Amino acid sequence: MSWIRFLSSSLLCLASSVMASETSILLPSTGTTAKTAEFVRNGLLSGYYQSLAQNNHSPFLRFYDTTSSSAIETIIQQSQNNGSQLIIGPLLKEQVAQLVKNPPNIPVLALNRVNNEGLSTLWQFALAPEEEIVPLIKVMQQNGIKKVRVIGLNDANSERLRQAFEQTWTGMGGSLASNYTLTQTATDGFTQSIKKLIAEPNNKDVQAFYLASPQFALYIMPLLNFYQRNPPPVYSNSLAYDSQKTSLERQDLNGLSFCGLPWVIETTKWSKPDDIINDDRLFAFGADAWLLSQHINSRKKMQFNARTGFISVEEGLIRRQPLCAKVSNGNAQALNPTTGTTR
Repeated sequence: MSWIRFLSSSLLCLASSVMASETSILLPSTGTTAKTAEFVRNGLLSGYYQSLAQNNHSPFLRFYDTTSSSAIETIIQQSQNNGSQLIIGPLLKEQVAQLVKNPPNIPVLALNRVNNEGLSTLWQFALAPEEEIVPLIKVMQQNGIKKVRVIGLNDANSERLRQAFEQTWTGMGGSLASNYTLTQTATDGFTQSIKKLIAEPNNKDVQAFYLASPQFALYIMPLLNFYQRNPPPVYSNSLAYDSQKTSLERQDLNGLSFCGLPWVIETTKWSKPDDIINDDRLFAFGADAWLLSQHINSRKKMQFNARTGFISVEEGLIRRQPLCAKVSNGNAQALNPTTGTTR
């Protein structure tokens, strides 16, 4: 029996017993974010099951479908009427924004973030790409990088990362060359675009590239290495490193630096269920969310190493410090946070 089926049967048994408390899980079950919610839910259930095995008593879980963004306040009220003492979710940013405006009177661990304000009953936990930028810039500065050129495609996600990086980089004293927009063709992919990039005079004094389109790193990195004798080092978002691929498939990423989840970078430190497939990051996020949910209401300052990074909780705020790494032989090698060297 798979661990997910075992969990399901365990929860059914728990439902028939008298539980000390009830926790509501608010996730969409249909629509475009249903698959994301499934991975998060599996992580939550894994954390719940570990807690149950250790304590022999955990709250009864009741799941609510939050596909309709307009129904979130009704669902919150319904969960409270059913006796819920804690809410985990919602996942959608617009629903979290509604709760920020009107926080419930019971503890809520929202699975997204709309601001950095601490509220008395609402905590916001997220895997925001922007959280990776500051630690990555610190690594770049430790490596002596002063001038960077941002490269990426002309799409919304790339533009978001470009703006976030450039604003933070200049705010931390860095210098920028003009950004470069990559183009892709059906005949040769990014080849001509990379050739043009390398030939441009704007690369003078550029010490590194920041790739704002991490999903194309496996295509862009080998072209940079092939067409330039000594290419500048490349830094990017953690999505550039696909943990589902083999180390052989990731060989073209050698030399790439990024900051991401310890769960993905230091794989041997974590026990992973055999059933995990697809998005490891979201599973880790869900498992850490369960761990956080069991402690946030104590109002005590907390710090601990978790699957998604070094997490600190203080005054209603959850901060996550990702782990930085550099790819070598197709595998991410964790960097020493004070020197930027691999350990």
